[in-house]
Amino acid sequence: MQYLNFILRIMNKFDHLEYYLKNEISPVKQDIENLSQHIDRRESLYTSIGLPELMIKGKKILEVGPGSGHNSLYVASCSPKIYDLLEPNKSAWSEIEKLYSENSKKINLVQPNIIKKKLEDFEAFEKYDIVISEGWLGVNENERQLMKKLGSLVKQKGILVTTLGSPIGYLANTIRRILSWSIVNYDDSLKVNTAKLMKGYSSHLETMKDMSRHSEDWCQDSLLNLGFYTLSSTPSMFIDDVGDNFNIYCSYPKITMDWRWYKSLYGSNRRFNEVFLEAYYRNIHNFFDHNLVLEAHDKDANFEMEKSAFALTNIAGERESKGNTEIDNEIINLILDVFDKLIKIYPSWAKPLGEVVTLIKSNDISEDSISNMHEFKKIFGRELMYVSAIKE
Repeated sequence: MQYLNFILRIMNKFDHLEYYLKNEISPVKQDIENLSQHIDRRESLYTSIGLPELMIKGKKILEVGPGSGHNSLYVASCSPKIYDLLEPNKSAWSEIEKLYSENSKKINLVQPNIIKKKLEDFEAFEKYDIVISEGWLGVNENERQLMKKLGSLVKQKGILVTTLGSPIGYLANTIRRILSWSIVNYDDSLKVNTAKLMKGYSSHLETMKDMSRHSEDWCQDSLLNLGFYTLSSTPSMFIDDVGDNFNIYCSYPKITMDWRWYKSLYGSNRRFNEVFLEAYYRNIHNFFDHNLVLEAHDKDANFEMEKSAFALTNIAGERESKGNTEIDNEIINLILDVFDKLIKIYPSWAKPLGEVVTLIKSNDISEDSISNMHEFKKIFGRELMYVSAIKE
């Protein structure tokens, strides 16, 4: 993937943790007022990736970067033998402790061990049955090295759970971020800019019926945090990084259907990762709009579309890091390039994507004009794909 080399050099500058520590925040909280609903969601997800409660019970588990800990409650409810939470953000520590104190009165929870270190500084005396890292590690060089380290912490035949994705899944929010350049002032406080973004994008977020993340957290993390531009590792990057040590086991969304005869699945014939990659490239377009599931598409065309999305994300991130947030012809042309590719796959996307272009060219981007978008506000991508992989 030589076309990514120039992109990764830029993205090496972006770091989630630095932003969180600077602003003393942990903007990843979940609405768990309905705790049983939250547990159901997590159980459905983990069962889909091959980790029902029976697979977790009695296991030694490490979760890296749990943030405020809301998503960890399900694993803790499944009676693991040991549950270590590796979290370097001091703003999250008290939130985790409070969360477990309050919810242990409602459901049975194994109390986790909070390890207050960065992954770079962590060494394990014994390897873990299951290692989990959700929504953190991305495409920059440092984080890809950390993915390798995650893999090294998994025992033989153990399972690594992480999140992968495509820049196509992030595209709708990349566009929102570019539009936001016209309404935020980066010299203002986080509170002031969050309020502006909430005014502009609340109507968009309201279209997400089952969204459980707090809107303020979403604005701070997706629209103000430069770490957004690290994206998630693509499946091909993940396989390159963990090498032949892991085979992808399950994913959600489920994108593979393997009709090969099981008696042929031995030795070099197994090719689980190759089968998964083939399905990924034929379905990249389905990451763009969570409202739709379209038929598989030509993988070469999808590959070119992914390149276009990476290019736009790269330029947007580079501009922001240098304080140049002008939506000029270079930005517009990159947007049009990836939009054209999407519309060829599904012509009905012309309406919401045309709405974006019309707004940009009107030179009237404001909180109100963003809030009043009719079509594009319903477009949110599938940013994360959850995968489990077995260590060979």
